[in-house]
Amino acid sequence: MLYTSIEKVKQHLISVFPVHERVFDQPVVLRDADFVTFFGGAVDESTLVVKSVQLNELKRVVVTLGISSTVLPDDLLIRGTVVVAADSSLSTVYVENIDYIIDYSGGAVTRKSGGVLSAGQQVVIWYGYYVSYSVGSDFVVNASNGSLRRTANGDIASGETVFLDYAPIIQSYNDVMIQNAVDEANGLIEKTIDPDQQFGIEPVLQIAATYRAVEVVSRASAARELSSQRGEYNVALAWIKLAEDYARRADELIQSFRPPVAGPSAPAAS
Repeated sequence: MLYTSIEKVKQHLISVFPVHERVFDQPVVLRDADFVTFFGGAVDESTLVVKSVQLNELKRVVVTLGISSTVLPDDLLIRGTVVVAADSSLSTVYVENIDYIIDYSGGAVTRKSGGVLSAGQQVVIWYGYYVSYSVGSDFVVNASNGSLRRTANGDIASGETVFLDYAPIIQSYNDVMIQNAVDEANGLIEKTIDPDQQFGIEPVLQIAATYRAVEVVSRASAARELSSQRGEYNVALAWIKLAEDYARRADELIQSFRPPVAGPSAPAAS
């Protein structure tokens, strides 16, 4: 008997947690045309950048610092390669995070308040940068499980080390988990309350089954959270508290529900 469903359970759940972090410069080796898992879960495909180092020397540019950020000719800068100096002789070398900050993904330099750099000042900047690859032509990504592979005719060579930028999507449960919870809740209600299936779509049983399924999903989500790469204890604790709340509410409904009591049977002649 179907007392609850995926749709009913989802009304009590938040589908996806906000992204908590951004990953930069993760090295991955792509071989042949095999999928390689780079994250143990879903990622935001729109944030994925696949890039590689293809130059052995730093690029040198002369720029005039603006009032706000100064954009360089290239983006996807390589961390640890940026040098900002007063001139080509390196007579004065400025210090990152004291005199300026770098947007490595956007390829921009910004003067920092309290530093010695000023707007309108001309500086020489050296930096290394990545070359990015194109989805579809150079690689294929499966964003739902955080994996990718090179294409046979793309620019990524077999065995090449590429570097990834991406934002994880923190999803503690999926439709399979919800369906399993629905099946478990429906079976439990049928076995303990309605073994003869005489109550059908009794609203109280529907709500109780839905609450029980939410409890099961919440406990499974807590376990999944603790075993994930990020392992956020506070998130897992929130799932456990949610499970306990729905378990209590389900118990109250089930305890208050009583099947009708059959009247005494008529005496039989002996």
